[in-house]
Amino acid sequence: MTTRGSVLSSAGLLELVSAPHVGFAAVEAEMRRLHGFVAQNLPAAEMFWAPSMPPPSSEAQIRIADFGSSPTGRMKEVYRQGLASRYGKIMQIISGVHFNFSFDQRFIDQMHVQLGSGLAEQECRNRMYFRLIRGFDQHAWLLPYLFGASPVAARSSVSQPTSWLRKLDDEHVFGEHATSLRMSDIGYQSPAQSDLNISHRSVEDYVRELVLATRTSWPEYTAMGIRNGDDWVQLNGNILQIENEYYSAIRPKQITERGERPACALFSRGVNYIEVRMLDVDPFEPMGIASSTGAFMEVFLLACLAWGEDEPGREQADKHNRTLAIRHGRQPDLELMRDTRSISLRAWADECLDDCAGIALQLDSAHGDNRYSLAVQQQRDKWRSPESLPSQRVLDESADDYHAWACAQSRQYTTQLAQQPPDSALLGSIAGSFVAAAKLEADAQISLEDYVAEYYASLCDQKLESLL
Repeated sequence: MTTRGSVLSSAGLLELVSAPHVGFAAVEAEMRRLHGFVAQNLPAAEMFWAPSMPPPSSEAQIRIADFGSSPTGRMKEVYRQGLASRYGKIMQIISGVHFNFSFDQRFIDQMHVQLGSGLAEQECRNRMYFRLIRGFDQHAWLLPYLFGASPVAARSSVSQPTSWLRKLDDEHVFGEHATSLRMSDIGYQSPAQSDLNISHRSVEDYVRELVLATRTSWPEYTAMGIRNGDDWVQLNGNILQIENEYYSAIRPKQITERGERPACALFSRGVNYIEVRMLDVDPFEPMGIASSTGAFMEVFLLACLAWGEDEPGREQADKHNRTLAIRHGRQPDLELMRDTRSISLRAWADECLDDCAGIALQLDSAHGDNRYSLAVQQQRDKWRSPESLPSQRVLDESADDYHAWACAQSRQYTTQLAQQPPDSALLGSIAGSFVAAAKLEADAQISLEDYVAEYYASLCDQKLESLL
């Protein structure tokens, strides 16, 4: 799981990443260690920023992260320079929680038996994860409704007039019924990708369309150029510089080798886990996510596996529902589209929570406790009392002065996290990482230009090339 930011896009945005663990409790313990270490080592004037949306900021305040002088490091830096050139630097300091999830291998093996031994294990795994992704696409609107916590944004984060936002004060705007401005068109979104519907029907379709987006020019980006004298502006002028620029709410993922393209890793070795990118940083939790949220996400993603029938043509309805929940989710009479018919968000959410409750009971039985049922019940309580939704709580509790409230939350959590015992093991791992980075730079035998060219030329498999 990552929190406080999805990528180390700028020098001021942290990325704290846990190792994979069985169950959210172990993830939470590691994240507490990481947050504590950072809090203890922050400069005196700095603190964790509690909300997802950044405070009033200017482009001049934001530096592009320096990954060192190795070709890999330089490419990462140029990619982020490209993001700044395309979308501005403010977008790069919007933060969120990314929730990574994978099936237990025993579950995959059991499904493999049920689906038939004639199907390769990797294909079975791919089908399971893409079914989950389709179910997620159809029900993703539920997450901003239940967990969206960014109904307010600084004016500096809004580059163009937006009719559905209102003035909060001289420095901030808000959506009256908004849940997550972070996930809206003023947040971490891309105009060039607005009509880019990467298929979630199979790994082959997904990879093909993703790679094609890295090869398809976009006039506005092409006009920027790739170099300005000796300085890089971006990696290319295409819709996507690299696959990771695709700003989707959920991604199928495979662990990459150094220098390997994500598309190649996914195509060659299949889906290893999925990454959910829709959770705001929770400003009411010191680490940005509650234990109950982690437990609910496990239940919800298993429900998505059950919900994920292949229904071609749903993409626009799914996107429409997600947009409505993000902009107007707390509107009492809000209607979504399901199977060409209107249904109230609250009625559909009620059905979803019923399905989740059944799955939670099975998980509780397997684990010998009631953590999953309690997590679903907490979301049911929010459904019954919309004033307890995080987006509403933010507006209510910050009504006197939003910026002062956000600073107070941030200061409180930073102080609280810094009180943990010092972690000497992390100090040792940091020292080792600097040694590894120095070796990587010393071993570099290729120019950045050649490295980038080789990266784009590498497609790892003739079969993949034939799909394009």
